[in-house]
Amino acid sequence: MKTEELSPTPSRLPQVIVVAVAAVAAVLIARGDKFAEAAAAKPVPYDMLAHLDERVGVQENRKDVRCLSSQNKFLMFTTDCEFSEEAKTERIEQHMRLIQLLYDKTLQRATGQKLLPASVVTAELNERFPRVDSEQGARFNLGGVSTLLVEAEALKDYSDTIEPWRLLQTWATLHVDAKGKLQLDVQFGEEALTELYKFFRAFDLAMLRRARDNAYERKLTIIDAEAIRAGFGAWPVQKP
Repeated sequence: MKTEELSPTPSRLPQVIVVAVAAVAAVLIARGDKFAEAAAAKPVPYDMLAHLDERVGVQENRKDVRCLSSQNKFLMFTTDCEFSEEAKTERIEQHMRLIQLLYDKTLQRATGQKLLPASVVTAELNERFPRVDSEQGARFNLGGVSTLLVEAEALKDYSDTIEPWRLLQTWATLHVDAKGKLQLDVQFGEEALTELYKFFRAFDLAMLRRARDNAYERKLTIIDAEAIRAGFGAWPVQKP
């Protein structure tokens, strides 16, 4: 008698395929879960520039900044004056030097730390640009009895722009390589960046007001680079 080979009957073949597919799917799902768990267990490293990019993006999505988004409109809105091209360039360069100085000084205060905390940033700012925040606004001490108040309404208007975050973002981009990777071994932490944002939101307005005053004193109808330098130099506590 001829022995018949054992093989799935046509009626059983679909069942075998279903079982096989289910088994493979179960393995893939199990492997996928393991990969997902591994990814979740490995958080993305903090990157200061990525955080600033995110803050700028959030601000753009949440605020209607179009009417103040250009530098020209922002500066004219803030001072009710026109600016020379040299003054616009000078303002950005002065801000970049100031942020770099604050970074270098807070770095000295936080030796050995990879993320600069808000506490050392606040300490440095309080020494260089003493101010008191209240419901009325931000009042800067310019030395002696001389003070300058940036009103709460002006701060609110400025908060509707990206400018404070953009200044910090611009400075950070000065420290990236050709591939766009941040090259700073020590970075400002998130809370430290928030403190810097609060400072520049008030300081930039105060500086621009002083620049406008300087231009008026020299009988100018336009704010020039010299007026911007005078605005940044209005604070007497400017140790190197």
